[in-house]
Amino acid sequence: MSPIALCRSLLCAALAACLSACAGNGMGLDQGGRPLPPGGLGGGVLTADFNSIQQNVFTPICTVCHSGSNAPHGLHLDAANSYDQLVGVPSVEQPTILRVAIGDPDGSYIIQKLEGTAAVGARMPFGGPYLTQAQIDQFKSWINAGAANN
Repeated sequence: MSPIALCRSLLCAALAACLSACAGNGMGLDQGGRPLPPGGLGGGVLTADFNSIQQNVFTPICTVCHSGSNAPHGLHLDAANSYDQLVGVPSVEQPTILRVAIGDPDGSYIIQKLEGTAAVGARMPFGGPYLTQAQIDQFKSWINAGAANN
């Protein structure tokens, strides 16, 4: 092997070793490479009640876009506004569909957006990482149980 080829080979091996040491194994990161908070999405276990959904999904994930004067379609998902802007409120993109239709998760626009089945617009959270089906099922259980503000 020529000295140049040997140097190139050693340099490539050293670079690969350095990159693999820096990259880690992905533990503690979400699908987008962002650090996960301790305990899950919002630091706790997601359960089928509005407070848990707010704390573990809306506040840490959705308010990145859905807050302030530029909130898409005027939908604010911060703790002060989210319930009143979701439950029993028609979707701006599909006005014949309620954002949250009490007792009807599959007919609720929020479920269609989370699962990526809505006829209009992108799957949410926009660009991912998306919620798991188990997490979406917690939303469905909350809606089935009456979508209480608790």
